[in-house]
Amino acid sequence: MLYLLFVVGIAYHFSPLLTISVAFTSFFVMNYFFVEPRFTLQVGHIASWASLISFLIVSVVITSLVKRLKRETFQSQQAYFRAEFLRKLAEKLTYADSMQSLLEDCQELLQKELCLNAFVVRDGKIFKGNFQLSTEQKNAIAWVQANGKCFGASTDNWSDSNFMILPFNRLKSHDPVLLIPQIGDQKNTKLINTIKLAIDQIAVAYQHLLQKQKTLKAENQAREEAIRGALLASIAHDMRTPLTSILGAATTLNQPDISFKIEEIQHFTSIISSQAKHLARTTENILSLVRLEAVSKDSITMDIQSPEEIVGILADLYQYQTNTARLSIKVNQPDLLIEANSDLVVLALTNLLENAKQANIDNNQPHATIEVVVGESDGKVFIQVCDQGRGFVDGFDVTQIKKFESSRDKGFGLGLSIVEAVANLHHAALIFDKGKNNGAVVSLRFSKADVDLEHVG
Repeated sequence: MLYLLFVVGIAYHFSPLLTISVAFTSFFVMNYFFVEPRFTLQVGHIASWASLISFLIVSVVITSLVKRLKRETFQSQQAYFRAEFLRKLAEKLTYADSMQSLLEDCQELLQKELCLNAFVVRDGKIFKGNFQLSTEQKNAIAWVQANGKCFGASTDNWSDSNFMILPFNRLKSHDPVLLIPQIGDQKNTKLINTIKLAIDQIAVAYQHLLQKQKTLKAENQAREEAIRGALLASIAHDMRTPLTSILGAATTLNQPDISFKIEEIQHFTSIISSQAKHLARTTENILSLVRLEAVSKDSITMDIQSPEEIVGILADLYQYQTNTARLSIKVNQPDLLIEANSDLVVLALTNLLENAKQANIDNNQPHATIEVVVGESDGKVFIQVCDQGRGFVDGFDVTQIKKFESSRDKGFGLGLSIVEAVANLHHAALIFDKGKNNGAVVSLRFSKADVDLEHVG
């Protein structure tokens, strides 16, 4: 048994030739030390010959079986390794959301799992790494991209080369390729096949992501065209009417052969004034929205502000406007502080007041009071504008705000877009609720400023 265990151990760890040599050597050693007459190579009995030959046959057979087992175990391990590698690759490809991450992850996985130098080449340069392309490799890459075929070792094209290039696209294109500078043992067909399978998977994912990016770009272009079209349509609809009214009133007043009464002159000048104010307000809203969307959250000046003072500024500005509705200010808690840009908050509240006034008019309540409320709820500081209009439809929220779209016959629908932009710059929430008589309550909810009031000033 010790003899057989010894032969099996040698067979598992060493080459077949050495194993056979050890088996025969052990055969002669057993004959010399343990078979009568001992210390000679002679065999005294036929039974001893039978035993020795049986041991030799068993050792050779076991050696053959152990070698086959080792080979099949190795092949099984290699198959598992390739399957696990392809699984990891498929997982990387599934979660890749950009061309940069896809190429980086695939190159890193190929180098790590297959233990070879592999580089993605895009636009004639190594995508990531310090490897320098030779002139021969550059020419070969250009040939691969022009023909969509593999190049180099273990391929049908220049198989005597010591490097290998695999394309991401089997058609003529400038898509990336995979370069393996030193392929090593060209007889390792299973490794080569694994690499080719991996490249096929990467190529499919690359083309899918490329098509996705093209589709997204086309969608963005279509969306931009739609916005531009909506803007032009809004301009044509909302600016032509007031301009026509202004032009008509001015032309009428400019008639030299007509004498007008004071009331008629006041009527025409009132038309000119109101329509001009509408155009001025619309233009200012467009400019305000453009400016707000052009700045970042970190580029605007923020400091500690009192909502009560902001509402006071709003009231002072509001009282100098003409045709204003009644305004009621209610401050539930006077010592509240927020971190904000007061000019932008006043701009947002001004647009909410304009919307509230128009909502009251649309609901046949032009003289209804607009209420502005300042308070605190659930650890947040809120400023509310409440009207007595028809309110918003059920379920209306900030995601349904659309630029250049209005539910009214007149207007660009920019007011709420401006309020939303100001809220985003302040990390504030814009909330829509129902109020008195089903009117609307629009709230800006700010985080409280972290200020020690005892040490302020």
